[in-house]
Amino acid sequence: MVLGQVFLFNQMHIFGSINPILYLLFFTLYRFESNQTVLILLSFLLGFLIDFLSQSGGAHTIATLTLGFSRPLIIRYAFGVTMDPPQSYFSDPRTLNKFIYLLFIIILHHTLYFTLVYFSWDAIFLIAKNTLVTSIFSLILMGIILNFYPNRK
Repeated sequence: MVLGQVFLFNQMHIFGSINPILYLLFFTLYRFESNQTVLILLSFLLGFLIDFLSQSGGAHTIATLTLGFSRPLIIRYAFGVTMDPPQSYFSDPRTLNKFIYLLFIIILHHTLYFTLVYFSWDAIFLIAKNTLVTSIFSLILMGIILNFYPNRK
């Protein structure tokens, strides 16, 4: 039990194991009306490349593929079903909708990623903690980076 508690507290180093995952900007910058098949292929390649470089067991690939498949549903939910979705993230003036879209992308990815990394019911609190903390830092950094892009109308 003591080893588990030490492990839980050692995970809180801000850039030790809780790193913001910024490659999710790809799903934000990819145009909404673009080909879905190409997005799924690029999602696989992105996840596979990151898994290959970080020597992880495929968690990034599964999480990015899930995002690639569920992205149209997230767009419809975040920007409204009855309204026409914007052509890109930057062409929509509704800040709250953009925030909801970004939040859903981050939460879905991080939940899947950390669930696959730990893959145990004993680590449910560790999964929740890492998902929450990493999501907060990812959301902050991605928001800052996206504010540097000019508004294209």
